Amino acid sequence: MSFFKQFPTISYDFDRSGVLQNVVNIYRSVRPLQLFADNFSTYTYYTVKNGERPDIVSQRLYGTTIYYWTFFITNDFLHDGLAAWPMSQEKLQQYMENEYSGIAINTNPEIQRDNDQSITDHRNSLAGRFTLGETITGGTSGATGTLHKKDVDLNQIVLKNVTGTFVGEPGVISESLTGGTSGDSVGTYEVFKYIDAPHHYFRTDDPEHRIQTNAVFIEGGVQSGQLSYQSNRSYLEEKNDARSKLRVVDPKYITQFADEFERVLNV
Repeated sequence: MSFFKQFPTISYDFDRSGVLQNVVNIYRSVRPLQLFADNFSTYTYYTVKNGERPDIVSQRLYGTTIYYWTFFITNDFLHDGLAAWPMSQEKLQQYMENEYSGIAINTNPEIQRDNDQSITDHRNSLAGRFTLGETITGGTSGATGTLHKKDVDLNQIVLKNVTGTFVGEPGVISESLTGGTSGDSVGTYEVFKYIDAPHHYFRTDDPEHRIQTNAVFIEGGVQSGQLSYQSNRSYLEEKNDARSKLRVVDPKYITQFADEFERVLNV
């Protein structure tokens, strides 16, 4: 399409292999044209097969690779660019292994030490505690890890570079966690592999799975007996699966769509 000559190009690793390809940077002008895309009525749907790239889907649907850009116009989530394209199962597993290594610990800030002494500051919250990058040490296990992330809403800390085994099991065992730099302490409540830790909680009887806070960790939240959780693994798999379902222009109308888009673009 000649009208793409006015767009700059960007380098992008389509299949995350380290090989960069020059592609047209259409994202700069997508959002203002969304009204046009939403008014176009001849759409159908396509499920991206494992590992398919935009150009491959365009070839499969339209007999040419040149209409790959239309997917980024007709799907809101793709306005973030090629990084939002669904990953292959292999790449998704690799992503989870790389980004979700380490452990997550749901904490109980009311417990400061193993003898259950209470901390009165920041009741039921991680707010104001710990410094990212500091070493966290388990008071009973002697395990250590580097603080990578802190989620106040989940009362959860994420540790990388872990040595030893932290302990924490609801109603069974807990230990204090102390920051080597801040000196702050909390008690463990439950220990997970990060990838299998709660991403969010929801009422078990809620078919829409709306996010809730857990009363175990956050004062005023829903009682834990009424809650279930979705793990990071399940959340990422579900999100990737949802992204594989594309709204696409019906092949019968792709030329009309492209021509009209060019007209709107050049107004």
